[in-house]
Amino acid sequence: MAETSNQTSQTKGLIDKELLDACIHCGLCLPACPTYLATGREMESPRGRIYLLNQWNEGALPLESRLAEHIDSCLGCLGCQTACPSGVRYESILDQARPHITAKKAGYQRLAMRFGFSSLLPDYPKLHLVAGIMRQWQRINGSEWLRKLAGIKPNQPIATSEPLRLNPFQALFYRLWQLDALLPQIPSFKPLPKKSWQSGEKKNTVQLFAGCVMDVFYNSVNHASIDLLKAQGHVVEVPEQTCCGALAAHAGETDIMRSLARRNIRSLEVTSGPIVVTSAGCGAMMKQYGEHLHDDEEYAARAAALSDRIVDITEELAKHEFKRKDSGAVNLPDLKIAYHAACHLAHAQGIREAPEKLLMDFAADVNAVVPNKIELIPLREAEHCCGSAGIYNLLHTELSMEVLNRKMDLIKESGADTVVTTNPGCMLQIKAGVKHRRVPVQVMHLCELLRDAYCVNDD
Repeated sequence: MAETSNQTSQTKGLIDKELLDACIHCGLCLPACPTYLATGREMESPRGRIYLLNQWNEGALPLESRLAEHIDSCLGCLGCQTACPSGVRYESILDQARPHITAKKAGYQRLAMRFGFSSLLPDYPKLHLVAGIMRQWQRINGSEWLRKLAGIKPNQPIATSEPLRLNPFQALFYRLWQLDALLPQIPSFKPLPKKSWQSGEKKNTVQLFAGCVMDVFYNSVNHASIDLLKAQGHVVEVPEQTCCGALAAHAGETDIMRSLARRNIRSLEVTSGPIVVTSAGCGAMMKQYGEHLHDDEEYAARAAALSDRIVDITEELAKHEFKRKDSGAVNLPDLKIAYHAACHLAHAQGIREAPEKLLMDFAADVNAVVPNKIELIPLREAEHCCGSAGIYNLLHTELSMEVLNRKMDLIKESGADTVVTTNPGCMLQIKAGVKHRRVPVQVMHLCELLRDAYCVNDD
């Protein structure tokens, strides 16, 4: 239902006007915006969205469904923020706009999402129970059951612009099949050690933030990260923790995000040393705890102090050298590696040099033992979003797949046989693209690649 004129007038000033006015509408953000590139529509660009929000903020435009849809379809990748010559703080604009968009959503959809953000992701036993059920579902090939019930062909793309002639029953199972198709293979879970180290000189103690989705879907990445940190001489502790709140924040559920942030602050502030994060999305969120809780008298200073301790795993590993392991180099297969820069690492955190340094050092170390074994392949638009964006691919599957198709075309064009990245959402999305387009490419977290080279015995 559209807002009345009285309701519209009450929207004035809900977004900081200074943030909106910083945009000079030059359009230099357009080539960096995946949704604009996918649709060619001005209102699916940062410039168009800022224009719409400005109109709504001034009371000239109601926050009716079409306007909300344009804002909601934003990936939040922040590529525009990197490209902007005027320094527009687009992320801050989104943070202020999203809660109002969320308030307009259907009750059942919002209730389901709030349950997930507040009662599932932070509850690790419950989350692992769900993961176990999903693991059994995959073992019995449940996806194939859904496909048959939906009445679609075996090689059906996850999303298509061609209309499918499905009855309501088939449409329901097609949607369930789409969601299932985006999930990675759920591995068996191996608990992380609470405290671990290698013999020899100890540099310092670091805390590992394992994440909720990361530790369920990509538990092996956290184990690889611990092995790498130990190989550099660190004592690694895994403290009590909960979901970082990033998915809730992206969905406009600010109260849940702030509650989760406070829980993590209480758990982590009693620890010492850097807090190393293996998921770029979690790291970006936790580095903003100070900003998100700046108006909380009890937590403002504590949040800022904790944010200052957050480091991405690539930042920490790049500070120190690895001991070259000849057997690790020999046992690695020949690889042509392309690096996909996760949005929440490159754009949100501005971390570019650390992962690139680690990759170049890795290639140099391996090639010093076995020449030409590793080739680093340039990837065009490496910093462009893959379309995952938290749970965006679940909520906006068609547009997400259009964005992914562009990324997959460029991966195929590169000739790489391995794509390396640093975020679970990117891994999930690109693996889905690899599977459904049958591209002969493996997708790895950078830490998994490094572990195979540096965390072996040369005996």
